[in-house]
Amino acid sequence: MEIVSIFNLKGGVGKTTTTHSLASALSELGKKVLVIDIDPQSSLTFLITQNEPSRTTRDVLKSSRKLKECIMKGEIFDYIGSTLELVLAEQELSHTWNRENALKEAFIESNIENDYDYCLIDCPPSMGVFSLNALTASHSLIIPCQCELLALQGMDILFQAIKVPMQKLNKNLKIRGIIPTLLSGRTKLSKEVYEMLMETYNSYNIFSPVRINSKLADIGIEKKSIFQIDKRSNGAKDYMTIAKEFIAYE
Repeated sequence: MEIVSIFNLKGGVGKTTTTHSLASALSELGKKVLVIDIDPQSSLTFLITQNEPSRTTRDVLKSSRKLKECIMKGEIFDYIGSTLELVLAEQELSHTWNRENALKEAFIESNIENDYDYCLIDCPPSMGVFSLNALTASHSLIIPCQCELLALQGMDILFQAIKVPMQKLNKNLKIRGIIPTLLSGRTKLSKEVYEMLMETYNSYNIFSPVRINSKLADIGIEKKSIFQIDKRSNGAKDYMTIAKEFIAYE
């Protein structure tokens, strides 16, 4: 099982949509996928279910339940959800020794490496204890970047910020690549930012872009994957292309 963090310091770049839709695409391709919501905003959990989960990421981080006990079975993929109560885990972990390793240790104890092909972790847009736990536990990192000027400018800060976790907490963490998101075919600036992203970060793997698509906004309303909503939509086509690139780029 490969554990992958989906992370960016900037919010609104399509991080949660990417986690959900990439997991859905991988499932469509026959892969067994687990997703973990480690963001107190619980946006990923909202996309998956109408019900507040009784067993959450907070339980995993505070070691009140085993990771395997917190896995909920989903129609598309399995998941560990989150609620706003995850904020309390930050206070609980702040006084804990080795607090950045809580999730990693939970994975080791869970013995689920043969149960799934991939685990995707939706991280909050900050370098706090939750993101540090995800990066410490992960084998790789995917960075969604909106095709917008402020998002592109924030990439330099992001790469500076992840240097310390990669050096001190997880030397084996590799950057799987950058996913350009919210690309507008109608806006000249969006195309220019995409070209700048390709040029500036050409030393990294850059996945095919995700175009702006209204169908992706329906995921949270219908609690379905983009492939269940409309597999012919640009959103479904783009994330399927990325999933195939993801599997091939191993």
